[in-house]
Order: sequence, then structure tokens, then C-alpha cells
Amino acid sequence: MKNYFNISIIILFLSSPVTANIVLPEISQDMQNLANDTVNSNARIKAFNIQKPVISQALKKQVNNLIKQTNQHIEEHQSRVKKLVDKTINNKAWKFKQTQLIKELNKEFDIEDENNKSKDVSGHRLYLFVSSSIPKNKMRQYARQLVKYPNTQMLMRGFIGGGKKMQPTLQYIKSVVVKNKDCIGVACKIFKTKINIDPVLFQRYKVTKVPTLVYVDELSGGSYCSEGNAEVVNANGVHKFIGLAPLNYMLSELADKSKIKKLKEFSEL
Repeated sequence: MKNYFNISIIILFLSSPVTANIVLPEISQDMQNLANDTVNSNARIKAFNIQKPVISQALKKQVNNLIKQTNQHIEEHQSRVKKLVDKTINNKAWKFKQTQLIKELNKEFDIEDENNKSKDVSGHRLYLFVSSSIPKNKMRQYARQLVKYPNTQMLMRGFIGGGKKMQPTLQYIKSVVVKNKDCIGVACKIFKTKINIDPVLFQRYKVTKVPTLVYVDELSGGSYCSEGNAEVVNANGVHKFIGLAPLNYMLSELADKSKIKKLKEFSEL
């Protein structure tokens, strides 16, 4: 009787709810979504049957034509620059007139002749391309403001009234750089801003509208010539602003676009 009672207790214990209450862990919604995305992604890849794109002959021909046109434009531009160089800085008569203009200005305002300095070029450049069509008061403002910046010059494309006369250009430049616009004579104080005649620089930097401000990160080269002569002078990093505006605004815009530290410093002077 005693043994039967013990067996009955064991049977009751094994059949109790404690051993039957097994609970599976829940799968979170995020895990379900991840599983569904994986299945759907594999299905889409198989359905689309993705293959390497095939470039048509028509597209290849179009690209080749574009390359050919680009090379042709480069050759035409180089040809125009060469013709302009031959007509100006390689032309003895034109070069003599340009040199005489610079000498007259240097003598008039007691400025050191830069032809006596080293003929190698290096460092940054800040070019302001202008013409006599810009209002005189704006030209005088530019001449006053440019004095603050190193390696800077104002540039005109050609002589006023044509290349046969030098005096109109000389008188115009004097009226731009003189501090007191009513002053007449050699005793007048001036803004020592360099102004030059250089159509080759206009051509090199494709300047068609004035004023245009061009900043060049670095020039390198040798021998005395126009800095626009690409055969002699290398220019790395060219940044351009086109339009009539205060000089510090031009510099600020170039600084914002180029992220160049020196331009930022210039804009804050």
C-alpha cells in the first residue's frame, strides 16, 4: 500500500501544469520587418535581372564628336592667342609704345621702373580688367582700393583712340590714379596702383565684359613678357568675378566660392 501511494504522487507531479506551461519568446516587429525586407529584396533582384548597361554606337559617336569639338575650340583659342601675341608683345612697334607709356607714367609719378627688377614671375596675381567705358568715379575707387593688395594691377585692352596715339591713354590713366581729381601737374599725389595695356591677358582669361576681377593662385615662368603669354608663363588656379561692384564685395564672393584663405584675408582688409 505504501509503494502504491508513492507512485501515485509521482504520476500526479508529472501531470501537473508546471511542466506543461512552456512559452516561446516573442519576435519583435522590427525583426519581422527586417526579415520581410530581406525576402523582398532578393525577390526584386531576381525579378529585375540587373545587367551591365550597354553603350550604344550612337552614344559613342556623340561623345567622340563632343571631344573633337572641344579639342577644336582649344586649338582655335590657342591660334587666336598666338596671333594676338605676334601682333602685340612680339611686335616691336607695339611693344615700344607700351614701354614708352609705362616709362612716361613712372617718370610723371616718380615710380620705380619694374623693368629693372627680376624678370621671373611667381606668386599669386589679382587682375582687374577695366576700360574707359566704366564711370570715372568707379575707376578712381578701384585705383584707390587696389593699393592695399600685393601683386595687383588694373588692365586695359588697348590704347584709347587706337594704337597710333599714346597721349589720350596717358592722360586718362593720370586722371584715374591722381588722389585729387582737380590737381594738375607733376606735384599731384597719386594712388600707386599699377595700370597696364595688355590685350593678351584679356584673351588668356577670356575677358569679354568689364569690370572683371581675376585671381590666379600661382604664376610661374621666366623672361620679361606679358603674363598672358601661356607659352612662357604658367597660371594655376583661376577664379573670376564679372560685374560692376565694390572691390571688397568681388573678393568676398570669390573667397566664398573658392574657399581660398588669401582671398578671405583680402576681402577683410
